[in-house]
Amino acid sequence: MRKAALFSFRSKRHEGGAAETSSTLDTLSSPTAQNDTTGESEEDTSSHVKGWRLHVLTAGLWVALFLSTLETTIVSTSLISITDAINGFRLRDWIVTAYLLTYTGFLVVYAKFGDIFGRKSMLILALLIFILFSILCGASNHITELILFRAFQGVGASGVYTMIIVLAPTLVPKAEFGNYIAIVSTVFVVASVLGPILGGVINHHSSWRWIFLLNAPGGAVAIVILLFFLPSSTPSLNFKLRSHLRRKFSKAALARIDVLGMFLLLASSILLVFALEEAGSRYAWKSAPIITSLLLAGILGVGFVCWELVLQRSSFKQEPVFPPRLLKGRLVAAMMLTAFFIGFPFVAIVVNIPQRAQAVNGRSPFGGGLVLLPLLLASPLATALSGILTSKFKVPPFYLIFCGSILQLVGVGLTCSLPIDTTSRIAPQQYGYQVIMGLGFGLGLSTILVIAPLLVEGSDLAVTMGAVTQIRVLGGTISLAICSTILNNHLKGKLAHLITPAQIQAISENLSSIQSLSPTERAAVRTAFAEGYNRQNIFLTVFSGLSLIASLFLWERKPRAVT
Repeated sequence: MRKAALFSFRSKRHEGGAAETSSTLDTLSSPTAQNDTTGESEEDTSSHVKGWRLHVLTAGLWVALFLSTLETTIVSTSLISITDAINGFRLRDWIVTAYLLTYTGFLVVYAKFGDIFGRKSMLILALLIFILFSILCGASNHITELILFRAFQGVGASGVYTMIIVLAPTLVPKAEFGNYIAIVSTVFVVASVLGPILGGVINHHSSWRWIFLLNAPGGAVAIVILLFFLPSSTPSLNFKLRSHLRRKFSKAALARIDVLGMFLLLASSILLVFALEEAGSRYAWKSAPIITSLLLAGILGVGFVCWELVLQRSSFKQEPVFPPRLLKGRLVAAMMLTAFFIGFPFVAIVVNIPQRAQAVNGRSPFGGGLVLLPLLLASPLATALSGILTSKFKVPPFYLIFCGSILQLVGVGLTCSLPIDTTSRIAPQQYGYQVIMGLGFGLGLSTILVIAPLLVEGSDLAVTMGAVTQIRVLGGTISLAICSTILNNHLKGKLAHLITPAQIQAISENLSSIQSLSPTERAAVRTAFAEGYNRQNIFLTVFSGLSLIASLFLWERKPRAVT
């Protein structure tokens, strides 16, 4: 029954990578430092962009973020057509996994590079990498080439996401954060909804290669806008490009790079994500590749912490990728834990709802995606509300994080009671549960970064936000792996008594194979899936409870507010 492990449905899980990406709509609600290297106590309004220049710049940032976000959803729904065209069905999961590995591993690294080399420079570089390897992905003729180019494409996308998180809140005064973030945050909803639709249209009317090639013209427009309208973090009176770049990438700047720390962080993150993504699907949990990857990830992770402590206490020129001193404070540590536990159920929920609609209710991939709309619409609404409440009405972020954790716990908990209904009709109450969860996720994930500037100095803010994002993504990855194991183990025992091994194999490769079963077998199999998804929801409810407990440690007698 090792084949049953394929019930992880990786191509759909990584829609959650995207769904996970759609969750990132919440991360842009954070104010950041107004200077790359100093934490000023007073806001410098002279650096803000105003008028029509702000509108054009916002459009450029929106397009760049949209393309990198869309790339996950549109690819996840097109894996079959891509791999059929280049004869790589067996390795189809790696097309998404390679992207996720590098995307996750470079989040904190880019944040630190932005501090050293300038955020505008790193954003432009990330966009160039993303566009170049998007073109190479579209030109690939072999599955190995495509997987390799996707990994480098993920490097670029990681930088686009991280730099925009850091840059966006610095463009407007704090009083306008709410309205501005509400506009930028719409990118994640649009990408989540359009991804499956565009993927279907392109595959039906054109070549799969345009799934990647469409990034070139849009990315080029974004680069032109950013070059002319995004203020440089290190203004120069010398407008010669060579001199400007030489100053930015001087020996003094290069000497600040913590090469060993970055290697240890990247290696441990990539190995951990690899193990969690592959365990229970391609490899058994007890297999040598998984055990070795987890062991090495743990050793390298401990090595990273030890090395960062050494750098922090030494007089070396290198600057720690993530200064361990930040975690000495209760509030910063609580912020990290809360981000982890909020991100943990979000990703799995966003992935499991469309899967459930397909496996239990017989919906198409497109129809399953539409079932998720209440959550995807409620989450940005809560994000916008959070920005307005914290910036205009000066509501302390703690109260919104706490309320968000309560709504998340209630919404996820209610999904444990979803009826085991194998008809095409979706239980009406599920849509209400999604709205409650969406409001909770939107309030929690957005406000957790609004509180960051209140807890750390400006010079540490970019790295802190990158770390919060990375730990949230890791939490989501872990939840996907564990939820997959829960479903696999449940189906392994159930399906063996209902259908033949050949039928099990067919369903593990393609959910639509359920339709080929007899009516009695089909109903029994769908019931087994429904029971498995409810078990997943029980597990996710526990972690939602932990996010509520973690948020309590953010309490202060006089909770801080954005001023």
